[in-house]
Parts: sequence; structure tokens; C-alpha cells
Amino acid sequence: MGKPMIQRVAYGTLAITTLVLLFVLDAEIAKWAGGQECGLRLRLGPGPDGWFGDLLHHGSVVPLLLLAVSLRGAVEMRRMAVAKAIRIHATFAFVMVSLIVATPWLCASGIFGDGIAAQEGLYWPLVWLAVTVAGAGSLQVLRGDPTDAFRDTGTTIMLVVYVGFLTSFGVMLRSGIDTPHQEGVWLLLITVLVTKASDIGAYFVGSAIGRHKLSPGISPGKSVEGAIGGLLASAMTAVAFASAVSVLKTLHAPEGAVLFADELTRSFRMQAAAGDSSPILRAVIFGVAMSVAGQLGDLFESCLKRDAGSKDSGRIMPQYGGILDLIDSPVFSMPVAWFLLTAVWHVV
Repeated sequence: MGKPMIQRVAYGTLAITTLVLLFVLDAEIAKWAGGQECGLRLRLGPGPDGWFGDLLHHGSVVPLLLLAVSLRGAVEMRRMAVAKAIRIHATFAFVMVSLIVATPWLCASGIFGDGIAAQEGLYWPLVWLAVTVAGAGSLQVLRGDPTDAFRDTGTTIMLVVYVGFLTSFGVMLRSGIDTPHQEGVWLLLITVLVTKASDIGAYFVGSAIGRHKLSPGISPGKSVEGAIGGLLASAMTAVAFASAVSVLKTLHAPEGAVLFADELTRSFRMQAAAGDSSPILRAVIFGVAMSVAGQLGDLFESCLKRDAGSKDSGRIMPQYGGILDLIDSPVFSMPVAWFLLTAVWHVV
């Protein structure tokens, strides 16, 4: 194993460990704010319990993390656009990204009112998307120069959709008004880990036995063998989550480990109703879907970097690059996960 691969494994392990700890912290804050352990609600703001307590109950660390990540991704994407002499409406785009990502979290606490529309996570992001299109067009008119209007306006809208709207589905998974207690933390964490398992599997399998180029014009380093390895890695990771509790019980693991696994996978296991597909089958479908979406996201970001003449989107982490290089696959997989878990399987 060469030095670059050792560094990649070390930094990747550190990043995943940090991510898991942040998600656990968010879950503990949500549990505390919900009064499940301390019997206390934060009585701040209007209402009998206060909107601030409800806000923490529906997320704290994770929504703020997604907001910070999306804004950093927007900065990196703007930098690539500048390299192509594209004059995006940057300040406006950053504001819209912030609104689209933060609003589903704020809606869950009732800050936007008690109506169904105010609490529906997808409602406001769609409103902000309409504002994005109208606003970008208006700013182009106010610029008074029609030169490259297609490129400048279109890239502004794409930036907001790519790093803002797609990321908001992760916030909706975490902070959905119908998500019971802090289970949204685990649904989102499993989504991210299953997606990143595809990246890891594709990298190692491709490095070991990759022979046939997957898309040489976009990413010469990726192989068909690696893509298949990514599919298998995601599917196996999803199955591992779906069967974690029963496996730990069979191995007579400590009760604390079993309880944590049960909390982590309670919603994801998607207990099948009579005549419905089994949790294992659903896990395989989920894993394959996350892998396909994630690999497409990875290739799309490679398209952007190659067009901008950049190897990496930034320099956040050695051997990995920038934030966009880290989130390119989850950004594409989170909307798919949200659709499967809400509209298809009705987990939340």
C-alpha cells in the first residue's frame, strides 16, 4: 500500500469518525430538547413549549453542518465558474442557498407558522427556487449587459440547485416534521455512510483490478470494475445496517451495543407489512440506488472540474480535495433516499 493510499485511508477514517460523532451529538441534543431524558423543555419563544426547544428537537449540529457545507460548496463552485470567465450573481446565489437549506429545519419548529404549507419541508425550497429563477433573471437585466446571459444566469441557477436544493433533501430527512424524535439523524447518517461505502468500494476495487474505463472522457481513473465494486459495497453496507440488531443479538453483544444498533436502524429497517418486501430486499435496493446516484454525482462533479481545468474543487483535506469533492456523491443520493424513504416505503 503506497503512501497516498495510506493517507487517503487515514484521512477518510478521521473524516467518517468525526461525522459520526457530530451526528451522535445532534441526536443527544434532540433527545434532551425533547425531554426524553431530563423531562425538560426549553421554554423560549411563543407557545407552551417554545419554538427553540422544538428547533433543537428537530436538529442542531447536523442542519448547521449541512448549511456550512453547502455554502462552502457554493464558494468552490463559484471559483470554478470564475475560471471559465462566468460572471455568476454570487451574493444572491449564496443567500438563496442559505434559505433553501435552512428553511426545512426552521419549518419543523413552527417558526413559519402552524399551517400545513408552512411545515411541509418541500414547500419553501420550491418557493425559493422560483425566487432564484426570477431573481437571477432580474439581476441579469439590472446588469444592463446581455452578453453571456445564458451562461451567467444559468450557472447562477445551477449553483443554487446543485449545492442548495439537492442538499436540502438531507435536511428534510433529518428535520422532517413527521420524523419521529431524533430518528432523522440516523436515517441521514445511514444514507451518507451507504453512499460513501460506494466511493470506498469503487476506489479499492478499481485500484486493485480495474481494467475497463468507465468514462475516460470525464474521469480516466474510474473503471467499470470499480463501479461494480461500489454497487456491491453499498448494498452490503445497507444490508449490514438492516440486520445489525439480529446479528449483535446472535453474537451475544453487550446490551448497550444492541440498544444503540436498534436506535440507529429502527426506521431504516422498515419493518415490512404482510405481503410487503422484506427489510433485507429493501436494503439491497436502497444500497444499489445510493451507489448509482452517488457515482453519477461523482462523475458530474468531475465534469465541472474538467471543464474548469481544475483537478480538485478545493484544498480542504489532503488526498480528497475540496468540499465538493467530498459531498459530490451524497448530494445526488440524498434526494433519492428522501424519495424512497418517504414516498415509496413511507418510513417517515
